[in-house]
Amino acid sequence: MKQIRPLIVIILLVVTCCASFLLPKPKYTSPNIFSKLTIPEKFFYWLSRDISADFNPNDLRYNFISRVFAREYINKYNQRLTFLILDAGNFHNPKVCYGASGYQAKDLTSPEYKLKDRSFKANAVFFEKPGDSVVIIYWITINKKQVDWTRQKILQLWYSLFNKEKFGLMVRLDIPATPQTIDSALKLSEEFIDHLAEQLPLDQQDYLFGR
Repeated sequence: MKQIRPLIVIILLVVTCCASFLLPKPKYTSPNIFSKLTIPEKFFYWLSRDISADFNPNDLRYNFISRVFAREYINKYNQRLTFLILDAGNFHNPKVCYGASGYQAKDLTSPEYKLKDRSFKANAVFFEKPGDSVVIIYWITINKKQVDWTRQKILQLWYSLFNKEKFGLMVRLDIPATPQTIDSALKLSEEFIDHLAEQLPLDQQDYLFGR
């Protein structure tokens, strides 16, 4: 009997996992984290416009997303970037979406951002196709802690199995660039994140950058 018990536990765990991931899922919902964020529309020499309406969360392709924060920022030098925050239950690697749209991806050295109260690393990828190219910088936080793709999947399973509440954010910067201006795009991201962090209290920085 003692030898059978571990087998029973394993079978139950496998069945639970299969049920969790294979059965149809309702649209993801989460605590309204965006209500806790006060990201300014303008600061330093940055001005913005809201482009959240460009993302339709009712589209089945975005079923994993609860809310989208999206603004295009432009500085006094006419440099532009798109600042995205995706509130989601799980995340798709940008390589999947951009690859399906015909872009070629080139991984870049992970940039490190050093703020007054913390430092963190992000993922950076250069995407290019005829007529368009962009540097995308992104990172994921779950419950105020930055995680990689493996950790994200483990936590997704954990919270799903035990029906525990969590909030997950993918923070992303999309910066137009060419192969010759990749370094400039990365430098622009440093300036933007540094300026933005100065506008946010520490608890809001925890949500966006992890702690």
